[in-house]
Amino acid sequence: MQQAGRARAVPYLFLLPALAAFALFYLWPALNTILSSFFRWSVLSPWTVVDPGRWQFVGLGNYLEVLGDGRFWNAVRNTLIWLVIFPIVTTAFSLAVAVLVWETARAARIFRTVFVLPMTVSLTAAGVLWALVYNPDFGALSAAIGVVGLDGARLDLGPLHLRLGEWLSDVGSLSLGITQIPLVNLTVIAPAFWALTGFGVISFTAGLTALNPELVEAARVEGANAFQVVRHIVVPSLRPAMVIVAVVFVIYALRTFDVVWVTTNGGPGTDTEVVAIPPCCSAG
Repeated sequence: MQQAGRARAVPYLFLLPALAAFALFYLWPALNTILSSFFRWSVLSPWTVVDPGRWQFVGLGNYLEVLGDGRFWNAVRNTLIWLVIFPIVTTAFSLAVAVLVWETARAARIFRTVFVLPMTVSLTAAGVLWALVYNPDFGALSAAIGVVGLDGARLDLGPLHLRLGEWLSDVGSLSLGITQIPLVNLTVIAPAFWALTGFGVISFTAGLTALNPELVEAARVEGANAFQVVRHIVVPSLRPAMVIVAVVFVIYALRTFDVVWVTTNGGPGTDTEVVAIPPCCSAG
C-alpha cells in the first residue's frame, strides 16, 4: 500500500516545480493586482500586502472612477475596433492565402516565404517599420499615392470621410451614429495584420496537409468546381484550425499594446488609445 501511494505521488512531485513557478509568476501577480485595486496608492508609493500601515481602503471607488471616465470608454471603443476587425480580417485573409498555396503547388514556396517571413520580425519592430512607411515626408505609401496624384485627396461617402496622406493623424473617420470611429485605427492595425498573417497561413496549411486528397478528387470527378471544393470540403475540414487561429488573434486584439505604442503612442489625441495603454503614458 505504501509503495502504491508513493507511485501515485511521483507525478505530482514532478509537477511541483512547474506549479510553484505558475503560482509565483502568474497566480500571485494576478491576486496582487486584484487586491490592490481596492486600495488607494500611487506609482511612487505602490500598494504592498506586507505593509498594512499604508493601506487606504477605498472599496469599489477605483472601479467607479474608471467607469465614469470618458477616456476609458474611448479606449474600450478602440479596443473593440481591434477585437472586431483584426481577428476577422486576418483569419479570412490567412485562410485565403493557405488555400491559394494549396491550389498552386508550384508557387507554394514563394507564397509561404512572402507571408511567413514577417513572423520573424517582432511586433514592436513591425510598428517602427510601418511608421516609416506611413511617414508623410519620405514614406513609401505617401510616395506611391503622390505618383498617382492622390496625395491629400479627400473622399466623402455619407458617413465615411477619408483623407489620404496623413496616415497616422488625420486619415478620416466613419460615423456610426452612436459613435465616430477614427480610421487611423485601421492604419495601426495594418502592421499587426502584416506581422501575424503568417501564423494563420502556417496553421491552415498544416490543416490542409491532413485533408484526404481522395475526397477532393471525388468531388472534382462529380463536377464540383474549385469554389465548391473549397466551400464544401476545404473550409469544413479547417474549422478546428479556424477556431484556434481566431482565438489567438482575439487574444492579441484584447491585449494589443506594442504596435499602438510605437506607431502613435495612443494619438493623435486619444484616437488610437487602447485599454492596455495607461492614460498617464499615452499621447493624450
